[in-house]
Amino acid sequence: MKNIAVLVDYTEGCKVALQQTRVLAELAGAHVHVLNVTSNDINEEEHARLAAFSSEQLGHSIPMDTHLADGRLMTALTETLESMNPDLIVLCTHGVKGLAQHLFGARILALVQSLDKSFLVVHENTAVREEGFAKILFPATHSSVASVLIHQVMTLAAECDSEVVFYEIDKYVGDVEGEIQQNFEAAKKIFKAKGIRFSHVKEEVNNHSMGYARQTLNFATENGIGLIATPSEVVDNGFLMMKSDKEMLLTNNQGVPVLACG
Repeated sequence: MKNIAVLVDYTEGCKVALQQTRVLAELAGAHVHVLNVTSNDINEEEHARLAAFSSEQLGHSIPMDTHLADGRLMTALTETLESMNPDLIVLCTHGVKGLAQHLFGARILALVQSLDKSFLVVHENTAVREEGFAKILFPATHSSVASVLIHQVMTLAAECDSEVVFYEIDKYVGDVEGEIQQNFEAAKKIFKAKGIRFSHVKEEVNNHSMGYARQTLNFATENGIGLIATPSEVVDNGFLMMKSDKEMLLTNNQGVPVLACG
């Protein structure tokens, strides 16, 4: 992971995103690209303002570039991020104004689905750890982008010396069990070759929701999970992750960061 983009709108929430970016950049030796969508004139003064604000959280030892985009929020974000081609995009969803408010709920899901990129979504109440993520939760998936998710989790786990917890809930319907187990086994083979520690947990259903976000979040908060990984796409069959369920995961009140990969 060599290039990390972080979205900044001068809210308290984006300070958390910058802090999380700093930790990952230090662990990976990555270059940081700070992006702000502005209605002001794009000039050196605005770049200086953005650099000064970001440096308060990033420090001065991490290589950083500032980027300003002008235009409609979603269009400006997607076009600029596409041209930057970062390995990871960090943003915060919870806030009272600006980017955080616009991207709350369905808008954050629309953003992470708009690009074939990996997004790290944090929250205002996320507790940023200097060591990165001690445990990464890898829930059951039969997504078509499972290989992308496996690669990104492998990268973060290697850089943070994380344990990966493979997690499944015994509630799937339809012909998905075989694909789920294939993805688990493929990930385990790759992680074992890379020396990444992992464990496997299977729980019985303990709530009556159609999806599995609520139970997954409960498990994460009760077991010291630092990051939940998930495909950004919505997969309805098998009740793995429906749209409302995916939004609940991305905007969770527990402050658990979510890695969403497309």
